[in-house]
Order: sequence, then structure tokens, then C-alpha cells
Amino acid sequence: MTALVQAAALGLAGAVIALLLKKNAPELGLALSLAVCLMGGYLALELFGQLREVLELAQAQTGLSPAIVSPVLKCVGLGVVTRLAADLCKDAGQGAVASTVELCGAACAVVTALPLIRSLLQMIGELA
Repeated sequence: MTALVQAAALGLAGAVIALLLKKNAPELGLALSLAVCLMGGYLALELFGQLREVLELAQAQTGLSPAIVSPVLKCVGLGVVTRLAADLCKDAGQGAVASTVELCGAACAVVTALPLIRSLLQMIGELA
């Protein structure tokens, strides 16, 4: 909860300053947005660490294969990075680049999820 309050305050302050900078120096506004995103990501790292600990505990207690847990964590990370990068591109007025980043992020997520798909197909094959 504290991380959210800090991120919200950081984001609002950064947004106001970026709006002021965009009038005279748009490149500085974009640089500030990037810096705010990096600082917000740093605040979220601790929370993702807690999520990872819980998933590792669930894996140990249930006997889940790392081939199942690892792609889930990777897909979450890919989604976060893709969203931030695409939003920064949109802020810079580069909609086509943002769409390309989103397409690449989706492709990476699908490739990352391939071990899950293989496991599912293997389980279906064993049932048949």
C-alpha cells in the first residue's frame, strides 16, 4: 500500500512537471516521464519479489513444475515492460512505434507461454 501511495505521488508530480516542460522542451518532458517510470518500477520491484516468494512457496508445497510457474512470472514481467514502453512511445507521439512494441510484447508472451502449452498438450495426449 505504501508503494502505491509513493508511486501515485511520484506519478502526479512527474506528470505536472512534464506538462510544464512539454511546452518549451518536449524532449525533457519525455526524459522526465522515462525517469518517473523507472522510479515507479523500482518501487514495484519489492512487490514483485513478494509475489515470486509466494509462487515459489506454492510450487514447493504443491509440487508444481518450474515449467508452469516460471512462464507465468515472465509473462507478468513482459506485460509490465510492454505497457510502459508503449505508453512512453505514445507520449512521444509515436503511435506506430507503440503498436509495434505491443505486438512484439504479445509475441514474446506467447513464446514464453509455449512450455505451458506443451505441458497441456502432453497431458491431453496422456488422457487420450
